[in-house]
Amino acid sequence: MLGRSVGSILDQIAQNHGPREAVVAGDRRYTYQEYFERLRKTGRGLRSLGLEAGDRVAIICSDRLEVIDVYYGAMWANLVTVPLNPRLPEDDHAYILQSSGATALLYDGSVAERIAALAQRVDGLQLIAAEPDAMLDGAVLLSDLTAVVSGDFGAPQADLESPVLLAHTGGTTGRPKGVTHTHSTLLAALYSYAFECGFEQDERCFHVTPLAHAAGFMFLPVWLKGGANYLTGGFDPPSLLAAIERERLTASFLIPTMIYMLLNTSGISNHDLSSLRTVTYGGAPISMERLIEATKVMGPAFVQVYGQAEAPGQITVLRREDHVRALAEGDGAMLRSCGSPVLIGEVMMADDDLNPVPDGEVGEICIRGPHVMKGYWNNPEETAISLRDGWLCTGDNGRFDPVRGVYTIVDRKKDMIISGGYNVYPAMVERVLFAHPAVANVAVIGVPHEKWGEAVKAVVVKRADVDVTEAQLIEFAREAAGKWSAPGSVDFVNVMPLTPSNKVDKRTLRAPYWEGRDRAVN
Repeated sequence: MLGRSVGSILDQIAQNHGPREAVVAGDRRYTYQEYFERLRKTGRGLRSLGLEAGDRVAIICSDRLEVIDVYYGAMWANLVTVPLNPRLPEDDHAYILQSSGATALLYDGSVAERIAALAQRVDGLQLIAAEPDAMLDGAVLLSDLTAVVSGDFGAPQADLESPVLLAHTGGTTGRPKGVTHTHSTLLAALYSYAFECGFEQDERCFHVTPLAHAAGFMFLPVWLKGGANYLTGGFDPPSLLAAIERERLTASFLIPTMIYMLLNTSGISNHDLSSLRTVTYGGAPISMERLIEATKVMGPAFVQVYGQAEAPGQITVLRREDHVRALAEGDGAMLRSCGSPVLIGEVMMADDDLNPVPDGEVGEICIRGPHVMKGYWNNPEETAISLRDGWLCTGDNGRFDPVRGVYTIVDRKKDMIISGGYNVYPAMVERVLFAHPAVANVAVIGVPHEKWGEAVKAVVVKRADVDVTEAQLIEFAREAAGKWSAPGSVDFVNVMPLTPSNKVDKRTLRAPYWEGRDRAVN
């Protein structure tokens, strides 16, 4: 898009907005001139390790400024950024590092023990420590890399269709897939996001979602307009409310669970939140009642974005004016929808053969546009499932309302749970639980949860000769899959319902938990 690489756009941004404030991280404040020199030094420091164009640089790190340094510094240097969620199980970390062919890895002390174990499993990985206290054998310190290189202008030349970002998501087998974005697809998504959110030059955007998840992606749309990005040190509602008032913060991305936690914070009405004008939310459906409450407390600032890593935040948008009109008219159907297509994308509701379905009927939500991924890294089988005749098939079922011009998600075609904004892939959790000697059969499903949207539940058939308790299975899954993917509850049954093809009938398993609701997602 625009015939520019990410690196050349970053250079242009620095020139356009030099003296303006670009980044605030704790008590550190940087102008565009200062911070983008830091970015370029990071990029040149990475290349000084012998990395060449197209080499992959992974990130497993807590949320800190060095994550953004490497996230965009690598892109500037025509390397490929591979951000990983620190909460993933070790086996998934190892699989991603090996399958992506990562040659360098940024980490900090919060994950040093995990990184030491990974270094024994993954060959040829140059470790880069974000802080001196995290140094491991063979690691280099990031600040040492940047201390000896120049930060002047001049991003390397780049093939605009070459990869620049691998954002991993789960697969149908439970193994992560590397969503591949090029310079052109990523910039299309970033420009569109800035436009759809209506960012302005005086934007002050605070980031509380994980930098390896969505927040890292969202820095550049703010920079495109000349605004400032704030790292707030995690999500702590009382501290965040104070920061919004003190710094007159204007924008953020929040998952619905975070909005609920803010609303539940004692004394929220005592804070001046009038500076807020663009609060985007997504990652899971939101309670209409809590959205109405949030608008009363935080103002008419809400913008819903529906997307996925394959089309980041860029499938449909329920815009600010849509919220205002729907609230004024009491239009619950509009508020329960996911909005209308982004202007750079074309959406179609399709049947299993990729034929359009009539308005009002349920079909799979499909999108095409310049921001859609190029495919899954070295995974043609999964790519062929998701990309068909130029369309990205999302795996979400929905329907189109021709009167309102909006789409509504009604169910997930693909087997995935969204809990607290995190994607949990049942196939991976089932694989873990099947390793327990007491488990004869298992199915993992999502059930409604007031706070997290959905909770992970395992339905288990026990072996006759081995006993196990619910608590023991949950702890077993936590150790292998991590607490965010492990089930919060286990139901024991004597037999699983089966489909005609003798597969576990998850629709039947889910039905009792979702009874009386107008959609099978929450």
